[in-house]
Amino acid sequence: MQIKKFLISIFLIACFAACEEGKDGLEGKWQLRKMQYDDKVVQVDTVYYNFQFGVFKLQAVNHIPSVLNETVGSYNIVEDTIKMNIEPSFASNLTALKRYYDWDGPSENFRIVKQSASSLHLLRKDEVLFIFRKF
Repeated sequence: MQIKKFLISIFLIACFAACEEGKDGLEGKWQLRKMQYDDKVVQVDTVYYNFQFGVFKLQAVNHIPSVLNETVGSYNIVEDTIKMNIEPSFASNLTALKRYYDWDGPSENFRIVKQSASSLHLLRKDEVLFIFRKF
């Protein structure tokens, strides 16, 4: 009987820990679908943002093999703002950041406008709206 109680306790602790891991709701892979600017909308289908445990990876999927197609960094969520910082070893090529991800530098702040299990809308400080779908 003691072993059964012990195993149930371990199971419950593992379940609670698993629930805490995904508490921000961003974990997983998100496909960027469009970027809405003041004067235009750009359709996108080759850029992915991957979030897990405070670490993110940006991926640009195309037919040109390059280490610049992937970028890694850390993220932090404070209230409704997500702050993303690219690791210094990946931040050296600002041209690639602009070309693939429309980032002007090695960090970006977004306001989380909409978040659900299947969609994510992030608003950048220059009022560009990034619209994602869960992939």
